Amino acid sequence: MPRATLSVVIAALAATTVAVVNDVTSPLAEICDVVLPMAAGPELSVAATKSFIAALAMLLRMTAEWSEDSGLSAAIDRLPDRLAQASALDWGAALGAVSKADSLVTIGRGPTLAIAREAALKLKETCYLHAEPFSSAEFQHGPISLVSPLYPMIMFMPTDAAAAGMREFAAALRSKGAALFCTANDEATADRLPVLAPDQADADAVCLIQAFYALVIRLAALRGTDVDEPRHLQKVTRTR
Repeated sequence: MPRATLSVVIAALAATTVAVVNDVTSPLAEICDVVLPMAAGPELSVAATKSFIAALAMLLRMTAEWSEDSGLSAAIDRLPDRLAQASALDWGAALGAVSKADSLVTIGRGPTLAIAREAALKLKETCYLHAEPFSSAEFQHGPISLVSPLYPMIMFMPTDAAAAGMREFAAALRSKGAALFCTANDEATADRLPVLAPDQADADAVCLIQAFYALVIRLAALRGTDVDEPRHLQKVTRTR
């Protein structure tokens, strides 16, 4: 939507608007009442990564303040060090199958559903690989008929109450012959994608996408794509 049209719509609704932005001089920031800067620094990647993580961290911080959740606040304080550790995790177990695939699925639940969606987007943007995100609940309907050894699946396991059901679902997918790669730190399986020890479920999900970004760089190299210059993309996308 053009900026002028968006401004008219906001004015007509008499809404108080809040923008979470990395660039405080952006058109969106100019038309909003409250601007919350992420202060992530220049986003050098066309397929934005650090600004995504910074946005998640800011939303978690706001949630912690609103809910007076001291546990979440403490987890956010630990997040920078944990993100650095997540960058060093080796998800190479997925490289072989995913690099040869034409299409795959990413699966999440609860805090990790947004992570599955971001992962699917990055696979499209940087590796030109069709990837479709699902919650574990919706995948068990029609999409489960896609399961085969030739159709890779990346499962982002949450560390909250949804984890038990997700583990059962992972076992069911393996029994059907799925090419499943699952984040876990308690299973010594060949398809395991290592993760940090659980800390706080929402903050743990942010660490998963950091580890995934490291995988994408390696995957793009295998597929011969340039993560710094994805085709047909540019820093600013204008819509009409």
